[in-house]
Amino acid sequence: MTLNDIPSVRQLRVFTAVAASQSISGAAKAVNLSQPGVTESVRALEHRLGVKLFERSGSGCYPTASGVALLPRVQRFFDQLRAALDTGPGITTGTPVPKVALNRITGPQIRGLIAVSENHSFDAAARALAISEPSLHRAARSLEHELRRRLYQRTSRGMTTTPLGSEIARRFQIALRELAYGMEELQAARGNVVTRVVIGNIPHSGSQILSAAVNAFLGAYPTATVEIVDGHYEALLDDLRSGKLDLLFGVLRRPDWASDVTEEVLFQDRYVVVGGADHPLRQQRTLNLRALAGYNWIMPGPMTPRHQAFRRMFASLPALPRISVETTSLQIYRDLLSTTDRLTLMSALEAQLNEPSKLAVLPFRSAQLRRCDGIATRAGWRPTPVHRHFLEVLRAHAPRNDEPARRRASRLARRAN
Repeated sequence: MTLNDIPSVRQLRVFTAVAASQSISGAAKAVNLSQPGVTESVRALEHRLGVKLFERSGSGCYPTASGVALLPRVQRFFDQLRAALDTGPGITTGTPVPKVALNRITGPQIRGLIAVSENHSFDAAARALAISEPSLHRAARSLEHELRRRLYQRTSRGMTTTPLGSEIARRFQIALRELAYGMEELQAARGNVVTRVVIGNIPHSGSQILSAAVNAFLGAYPTATVEIVDGHYEALLDDLRSGKLDLLFGVLRRPDWASDVTEEVLFQDRYVVVGGADHPLRQQRTLNLRALAGYNWIMPGPMTPRHQAFRRMFASLPALPRISVETTSLQIYRDLLSTTDRLTLMSALEAQLNEPSKLAVLPFRSAQLRRCDGIATRAGWRPTPVHRHFLEVLRAHAPRNDEPARRRASRLARRAN
């Protein structure tokens, strides 16, 4: 669902009021509209969604099966809007936001704040929304007036969001994701599964596990779509927290400040030392740290779990080995390792996919090289039934920790194919 696909917030507000009061007259009082206005709003929303939301009778107005299915998502949408209006951790507080502000927020205001936060200028945001810049400025000013907050600021690149504005925009995005889930659930109830599962794939994760799970999932839901987003962990975490991703998959590493993210361990893996098939240390029966420290290494950045394991591994030596290449590209790892005497750390599962004629696992083990792999999701996330099925499939494809690495990798490769 794009920003321009958002249903009318006023219509959604009327929908929840009718469901709560089970009458048009009761809803009219609750939202301060005329009864014809409430009726028209409900009809417009039903027309937009292509479903009947209420059964009307002389005794009242009652939600249909579609209305019952949609209602929890719309309620969660408004819950997220309320959360967006509350100041969060690290945000400077100001004049309390009036409760009435929630009832006055509009779709253009929500779309405008999100677009400016993502595009970092009013000009770019207006183009992204396909509206005029003056229209965007009007929506921005009206939102600031309603919330009594400064949401926008001028920078060298133009007008963009303040830290508070960016945080509210992030929470608005989570609210919109609830609506998207609601639309998907309505379609699924009609036999048309159009759910999109969006996964952030942390670099150097168990790609064979994820591939096998995706294949099995699409076998059950062939009309669903799986989008896998590769990127650096920090960027993927931001996208998860703002509702752009449904989950992260890979090495677990949630920072302490990300209290709105929860993690689930799927399996434990370990790092192994990998070098070229003809590496001088290949013929050694056992290796010690000093022998490994005599070579240059290829590693990802210093904040990654792999790099931190590297530091723990060599902590007893006077100095760390030299890292001559820093990258997250697995292909570059493999190309350089097979043509030089450099070394690196790979997960045991990852190393099983290397070509034996080019790369080899060296005979070194350390208690410092264990890691936990799994999934990260937003705290309080309520997945759709289709998302829940994907999670079940992913859990089923996670290797058992008592299964030898080579057999695990072979089994997972067969599932992926």
